[in-house]
Amino acid sequence: MKPVTQMKPVTQMERVSAHGVLILAVMLCLIPVYWMVRSSLTTNSGIFDSHFQPWLVNFHWHNFVAAWSSQPFALFFFNSIASNMILVACQLVTSALAAYSLVFVHFRGKQVLFFFVLLAMMIPLQATFIPIYSMLSDVHLINTYGALILPFVGSAFGIFLLRQGFSAIPQEMVRAARIDGASEYRILWSIVLPHAKPSLVTLFLLNFVYHYNSLFWPLVATNSTNMRVIPVALAYFLSQDAGQGLQWNLMMAADLFSVVPVVLLFLLGQRYFVQGIMSTSLKG
Repeated sequence: MKPVTQMKPVTQMERVSAHGVLILAVMLCLIPVYWMVRSSLTTNSGIFDSHFQPWLVNFHWHNFVAAWSSQPFALFFFNSIASNMILVACQLVTSALAAYSLVFVHFRGKQVLFFFVLLAMMIPLQATFIPIYSMLSDVHLINTYGALILPFVGSAFGIFLLRQGFSAIPQEMVRAARIDGASEYRILWSIVLPHAKPSLVTLFLLNFVYHYNSLFWPLVATNSTNMRVIPVALAYFLSQDAGQGLQWNLMMAADLFSVVPVVLLFLLGQRYFVQGIMSTSLKG
């Protein structure tokens, strides 16, 4: 029998070097964030001042007020957050039902069906926009919340992610619940979903951020100010009243408060997010 080799302990120098590389990488990633914050708190001419100063002396907090009042950003935030919350909630339901059947329900052709799920993940989303737009136009849903939500109710990525997370749950628990007379929906709600919370939170965070940042489809599917979402509003920002003369400081202020919901979500769900990513990568 081949002896098990012990892992070499990590030396202090290796630990310091690893942390040094990570700190350097974080600093490089934070440079654009620093520039956005600095630009949002200075004058428009101060952004392009040849005498660059890394630290500001005068903070122009009124930039945020001017940017917020230049357009109805409260409405835009409502459109983005409400539509994305409903969209991701529908994805959680449909993905959980499909993943449960792929993991815990035995039927012929299950592996083939999962192959088609993986195949659907390889199709560029933009390739489906023309037929989707045509169908929504036929039922008069263009420029409505339905146009923002309905095309994304099902998610191949969501099915894959939850299928990986459900695979970590012992099959014996499900069999025991069936012997006790529990229905499939009761098993899903009371046993599977509580044990797959990291995967659910990971799916929620990833899909919410993806659709919150989506520009192309909302730009195509909506055509009025009342239906604008945050990315579309930012794209139009420089051509509106606040953008006369290319006021980049106001643009950076608008960018800054537009990322607040995403940052708050990740701060609240980062622990489950890491667990969900790890469970997905370890399960085959």
